[in-house]
Amino acid sequence: MLNRLLAVLSILFVCASAHAQSYPRRPVTLVVPFSAGGATDVFARTTGRRMGELLGQQFVILNRDGAAGTIGTDFVAKAAPDGYTLLWGTASPLAIYPGYKQKLPYDAQRDLAPVGVAAKIAYVLIVHPALPARTLKDLIALARAHPGKLNYASAGTGGASHLAGELFKSMAKIDMVHIPYKGTALFTSDLVSGQVDLAFAGVSTTLPLTSTGRMRPLAITSTQRFELYPQVPTMMEAGVPGYEYTQWYAVLAPAQTPPDIVELLSSTLRKALDDPEVRKRVAADGGTPAPSTPAELAAFLKLETVKYAKMIRDAGIKPD
Repeated sequence: MLNRLLAVLSILFVCASAHAQSYPRRPVTLVVPFSAGGATDVFARTTGRRMGELLGQQFVILNRDGAAGTIGTDFVAKAAPDGYTLLWGTASPLAIYPGYKQKLPYDAQRDLAPVGVAAKIAYVLIVHPALPARTLKDLIALARAHPGKLNYASAGTGGASHLAGELFKSMAKIDMVHIPYKGTALFTSDLVSGQVDLAFAGVSTTLPLTSTGRMRPLAITSTQRFELYPQVPTMMEAGVPGYEYTQWYAVLAPAQTPPDIVELLSSTLRKALDDPEVRKRVAADGGTPAPSTPAELAAFLKLETVKYAKMIRDAGIKPD
């Protein structure tokens, strides 16, 4: 009986090892759960292209946007676990929306196999130049002097840019009105026209506005300054001790994907993140590569889910 069991285990081990040796034999689909052309999509394409070069097969980008990334995430969660359908994941569908305790068509930690973190991207706090606040401390003082009078834009209720603002309100002990939009591009014109006072947004959105003087940068949400904004302090430096908020990108596969394929993809992702073109793309978005192992990503997702659930609960946020 023991000999038979050992023989079966040996066969399974050989079969599992064979997966990575023959993989990939055809193009790999990398699903981006957001529309084409945005920073998330561009970074995914740059990284996917390099991973394809390293593996000798094309990585085809498939945009399945909708419902804050949950549609594309569900698509991958239900795909065949063979390594040919991968997810370019972000915080919204993987860690933020589970915190609302609403019914999702997938369980991010049960239905997806972590491959690795790609990068962490910080936001820039920008204000309209007509606002009498040249520093973050000025802004906090103004908000405290006029509670409920200032407003801030976000790309949608419950999304990353909204929660960045809610965290600021909580830690700075101020009261501002949240103005949700359906995407970053839609609130930009209102920011420039002065209909909205301020926002937290990525570098790809803020740099064209701040370089022309149409908006004023006050602080960076990461723990370190950006090369693109060397004179702009972090939130912690500027007057909100302990404030840190970053968006992130990660690669995941359907659950039950063979472990050797997951490990091959993870090591390939880490190599791709060392590529100068990929690192340049990350820097252009105000981010830094954050390569990890599958186990490290799994632990990170658990911590992020708990963190966002607390933020959502404390702020009393309800999804649209």
